[in-house]
Amino acid sequence: MESNVGQSRAGRQLAVGTPSSFAYPNDGSLRLLLREAANQLCQMVDGDFDFVVQVSNSDDDLDKLLLLVNFVMATARRSLNDLKNIHKRVEEDLAAARRLQEKLSPQMLPTSRHLCASAKCVPARAVGGDFFDFFRYERSGLYSGLIADVSGKGAPAALYAALASGIVGSMVDNELNPQQMLTALNRSLFRRAPDEHFMTLAYFTWDDENLVLEVSNAGLPEPLLYRNGEVQRLRAHGVPLGLFAEAEYESLRIQCQRGDTLLFYTDGVVETVDATDKDFGTQRLSNVLLSANGYDSARIVEMVFERVNEHCQCAINTDDQTVIAMKVV
Repeated sequence: MESNVGQSRAGRQLAVGTPSSFAYPNDGSLRLLLREAANQLCQMVDGDFDFVVQVSNSDDDLDKLLLLVNFVMATARRSLNDLKNIHKRVEEDLAAARRLQEKLSPQMLPTSRHLCASAKCVPARAVGGDFFDFFRYERSGLYSGLIADVSGKGAPAALYAALASGIVGSMVDNELNPQQMLTALNRSLFRRAPDEHFMTLAYFTWDDENLVLEVSNAGLPEPLLYRNGEVQRLRAHGVPLGLFAEAEYESLRIQCQRGDTLLFYTDGVVETVDATDKDFGTQRLSNVLLSANGYDSARIVEMVFERVNEHCQCAINTDDQTVIAMKVV
């Protein structure tokens, strides 16, 4: 559909496709004309690109000026439509990536006689850099698992997380202990890590017969152990993966007891802040464990997220959040 954009004294018409137009009276007052034009152009600031300024019985100079304004607006409309289409495609791609990332997460956790595990990951964006996984060593019968946090957020972190997950999966058949796994994973990630990207990760094995947990940690917060009404931190430390070509990691062995609860988590949980900029912190997380005595692992995970959300009162997370709870039964 075409509408008149401007008309010179010679009677020529300048047509630009537009859904609406506004007419300016030529009363000889340049001040009034400019004020009226400015008022109409304010609509563009408010996001309304569907207007065309028009003048009748004007001189050629003003005609050219208004033609230029309309040309800019028409270009802006086309650019806006292009951006909307690009945004739609990006949203569709992110939704597909989110579905894929969910499928890459364990759909069912390994079951053992003496350990019940539950886990949950909530990304800050459509996709995130946190992930967890569980495995079973075929020869030794040990169970193993990991929880990880990639630096950064969004699609780049998710791609790096997928890379690391694949590397770990390829090493499981070697049945490495946690210390060996982190050493081998660090070497592999160092060769492949994008610039300024690294990963924090805790890897553990579980001996279901002897109730022994062995864990090595590469930069994640210290796991928590609830036992007999008290919560203690497991002093497992190590440098993040992918920063150095060679790094040494320690292995911590814990002789568990029935009734123990183990909690692994990423820093997005304890670093969540409230309106006064106070973080959730390890002490509040410990209090959740203390109040969760008697609940199963799935309920403990949900309680952690409930308390974190109550603390921050925020609609969107600023960082990915992942929690693994394991109860010894």
